[in-house]
Amino acid sequence: MGGLARKATVIENLKNQGLNPIILDAGDLLFKKNIIDPGVTTDVAKVNAEIIIDSFNQMGCDAFSLGSKDFAGGLDFVLEQYKKSNFPFLSCNIVNKSGELLFEPYTIIKSNNLDIGVIGLTSNFDNNEVQVLDPIISLKNIINEVTNRSDIVILLFNATQQDLTKLYNFDFEIDMILSSRGRTRSSDGGSRIPTYIAGDRGKILYKFELNIIDEKLPITDLAWCENTIKRVGDRLEKMKQGNPDSDLINLYKNDQKTLSRIYGYQAQLNQANQSLENAINSITFEKIELDKLVFDNTKILKIVDKGKEKILEIGSPFIDSKGRLPGDPHHGHNH
Repeated sequence: MGGLARKATVIENLKNQGLNPIILDAGDLLFKKNIIDPGVTTDVAKVNAEIIIDSFNQMGCDAFSLGSKDFAGGLDFVLEQYKKSNFPFLSCNIVNKSGELLFEPYTIIKSNNLDIGVIGLTSNFDNNEVQVLDPIISLKNIINEVTNRSDIVILLFNATQQDLTKLYNFDFEIDMILSSRGRTRSSDGGSRIPTYIAGDRGKILYKFELNIIDEKLPITDLAWCENTIKRVGDRLEKMKQGNPDSDLINLYKNDQKTLSRIYGYQAQLNQANQSLENAINSITFEKIELDKLVFDNTKILKIVDKGKEKILEIGSPFIDSKGRLPGDPHHGHNH
């Protein structure tokens, strides 16, 4: 649970700097697996989830979009946490057996004179207590309502790569996507709708800074532009075979396959350079490692300690000699 206490420290430091950060979570927050082993393990996992909700209540959260793993403790447990939370649970495509939405599909956050629409969405998953509607159709049904009320639209999408690819084929007015499913972490937002995958380990906090001059214009991902310019530039230089003055078109004039690659690289380079030069609205981001260099927030530590006491009352053998809960990477170690 050290990540929670350190996350709270980072957020508190931002607030102490006079900033008003918007805190979002794209899902798979409460549990680490889709299915929990029955018995004491389930009880321990639920206490851990309660610690997370209590900690988020303390540190602040503006919106949480549910993912598949969040239902591992059962629907009733999710609804209990929803009632005790002081932040919105979102989903525009998770419904009960009667087909009714269980949570609000989106929320509007006011920040710096802007209305920011945040939508909750998830890819399909199997669960006996809920149904998951087609994510693309569900998004299509509400996107106009959200865009009409918002200056900026953020999608929290617990997504498979297949569903992300489908989404890109539609002309949805979405400014950025935050995704939590999978372990791959983004180094930039990609060449389409800026999309950031935080991974599912919870050991990194993504800090985004949006510079909005004209909310009617798209947001340019500066990291993607800079990464593309470097990556493609390096590839083109490597193809010059050690001679920086080489004319690549002339050098590979008899190799049509390589020429096609060169033209593709040059097109990417031109796109990135033009996007960088013409950027009006921009987004930058920083990955903050929640390691031991970040101090633990004492208020969150108190919440964690209360949770540990509750686990001991259950009679769980899972807390180690250092008081660490299951899931801690050092659980069971003597250091």
